Amino acid sequence: MKRFVNNERGLSLLELLAAVTISFLIVGVMYNVFMSGMKTYQRIGIENELRSEADYMMAIVLNRLYEFAPDGMDTTTTTNTQLVFVNNKQKAIDTRVGLVEEEETETKSFSLALANDELQIDGQPISSERLKIISNQSSFSYTCVRQEGNICRSGVVTIVLAVQDSTHNSPNSPLYIRPFTLKTEFGF
Repeated sequence: MKRFVNNERGLSLLELLAAVTISFLIVGVMYNVFMSGMKTYQRIGIENELRSEADYMMAIVLNRLYEFAPDGMDTTTTTNTQLVFVNNKQKAIDTRVGLVEEEETETKSFSLALANDELQIDGQPISSERLKIISNQSSFSYTCVRQEGNICRSGVVTIVLAVQDSTHNSPNSPLYIRPFTLKTEFGF
């Protein structure tokens, strides 16, 4: 086959059909690769937004916990879906001796719970509308280092959150985002 047509007859119908078919195949492959890349780009963007929102929620939890300044965790009401922190001690100066002592005070509580696919602080949801927490795959746990009666005074809390995008949670959706798990540990 000649590389260039140098006569006035042009291309035969068979050559023209072959060229058009090859062109359509190349354009079809390019379109599919482009669309696949766009869907992957959108999926990664959505996953990053979900991670950011989950990190923001955990930052809210840690900030509120820091503001509350708990003395420990109530082990009688703490479950795998609820953590209850208590504040029942206050430092006071004994003026007779001049020493700082801890005195028992009125017990205040701070609860963190997983309910209705939401993360709640003292019954108030802090979850965003876009982020769905899968309650049956999420959990709270703790390891107590120092316990006094029903109060764990020191330990490590582990929070496992299974999150999913609420708008792309159907497996039939073209931008389906599978649930993923985030794990946070902190000491108190």
